[in-house]
Amino acid sequence: HAGGKFGGDGYAKATGGLHGVGASVVNALSTFARVVVHRDGGMHMQEYAIGKPKAKVKKVGSSDQHGTIVSFEADGSIFPEIKYDWAKIVSHLRQQAYLIKGLRIVVIDAREYKGLPARGAQAGSLDDEEIFYFTELGLEVPSETFYFDGGLRSLVAHYNRHQKPIHKNIFHVDKEQDGVAVEVALQYVDDITPRILPFANNTYNAEGGTHITGFKTALTRGLNSYGRKANILKESEENFIGDDALEGLTAVVSVKLKEIQFEGQTKGKLGSVEARGAVETVFGDALSEFLEENPEDGRAIVNKVLLALKARKAAKAAKDSVLRKGALEGMTL
Repeated sequence: HAGGKFGGDGYAKATGGLHGVGASVVNALSTFARVVVHRDGGMHMQEYAIGKPKAKVKKVGSSDQHGTIVSFEADGSIFPEIKYDWAKIVSHLRQQAYLIKGLRIVVIDAREYKGLPARGAQAGSLDDEEIFYFTELGLEVPSETFYFDGGLRSLVAHYNRHQKPIHKNIFHVDKEQDGVAVEVALQYVDDITPRILPFANNTYNAEGGTHITGFKTALTRGLNSYGRKANILKESEENFIGDDALEGLTAVVSVKLKEIQFEGQTKGKLGSVEARGAVETVFGDALSEFLEENPEDGRAIVNKVLLALKARKAAKAAKDSVLRKGALEGMTL
């Protein structure tokens, strides 16, 4: 077990892996695995069969590149069906490209051409031109290339591509606070469904966590403060609540921290306490600044949230009316 989070800053400041067992598990559940490492002028390789090394690590050539290639074949005696979901893999890798702006990811589905002569990853090469291998042979294979300079701003634009935005500028902040890197992007659309995507160390957290708690607190507080200041939210009206502020919101919240803690093995919920305060401070300050500097966008956002507040109050009044009517009819008996 040799996770990227161990051994100081030599490898990475933030990793999704907690205990360094990911590669070990993949190897254990594969009939065949090969790791080729390009490093310090050399190319080293080791192969495994059913989790066991076939031989010791050996140097197989020289190289002026840096990187690692992992090839594996899942074990059919363990998995009832070995079928990779192309759409799911592409969606995940597209997210990763957005989360790490400037990273280029190429995905190729070459399952149909498994019997071709070994080249590319199988031969241990990291040459960029390997991605054109199948094209050179005149073969058409499904492929996708992802590269985004806009980071989370681009991801929000992607999710809203079929929606009607209610304000022009996409809010974005990318800043570090107390050792926690916080990046948030958001835009409101003409809809009532909220879409919030939380990430911690590039791992998607389906159940949210402390970073989303901090985000929601700062969002509601910031919109109430601006609404009062801009006189859109009148003195006679009550404050927005969290549900009002979330209607029609598309937001991506990403945090990166060293000593990360998740609730449960699936990493579905972030538990790191420091993430809440960092997001609340960074996002809260940046949102106030954004609303002040973009008054047109600010008014459009607050009016959208005000509409949600009025709809909530109207729905509550209608429900109360029905309940009262039902109670009175029951009394006549």
